[in-house]
Amino acid sequence: MIKHKETESIINELMELSYKFREMMFKLNPTILRSELTITQLIAIQYIYHNPSITLKDLSNKMVIAQSSASELIDRLVKMKYIERKIPADDRRKIILNVSNKGKKFIEQHIAENRAFFEKLLKHISIEEQKEYLQSMRKFYQISLNLVNQIDKEEK
Repeated sequence: MIKHKETESIINELMELSYKFREMMFKLNPTILRSELTITQLIAIQYIYHNPSITLKDLSNKMVIAQSSASELIDRLVKMKYIERKIPADDRRKIILNVSNKGKKFIEQHIAENRAFFEKLLKHISIEEQKEYLQSMRKFYQISLNLVNQIDKEEK
């Protein structure tokens, strides 16, 4: 399946570095370490923060989890006061989610600490290397998006 032995080696290293990089981000971002949240809860809050008034159904689709699991996750986040849940009068089957003030404060602090993390990293490489890294990440993202869209088309 893999055309070149070198490609297989690169894939293995990419997988290992991806795991290590994620681990470093968690260690270097104090918001995550000192919070009461799990990674899944953090991801849910981020989705809701970036998609105000998202429905529970849309959140479960974005997170690729069952709606019942998303409902349990949101129940916990509402109890912890990170998320606010509303049921519109015109459609009582719909559940609208928004980040509370506590959730906004947490996510904004998390974003600021992520920015600081990247600033610390980037100051160790030249502007040319920074641009190359960004260009590669954009390309990986675009290819990934195309693959996801292709899978979505095949499923229809």
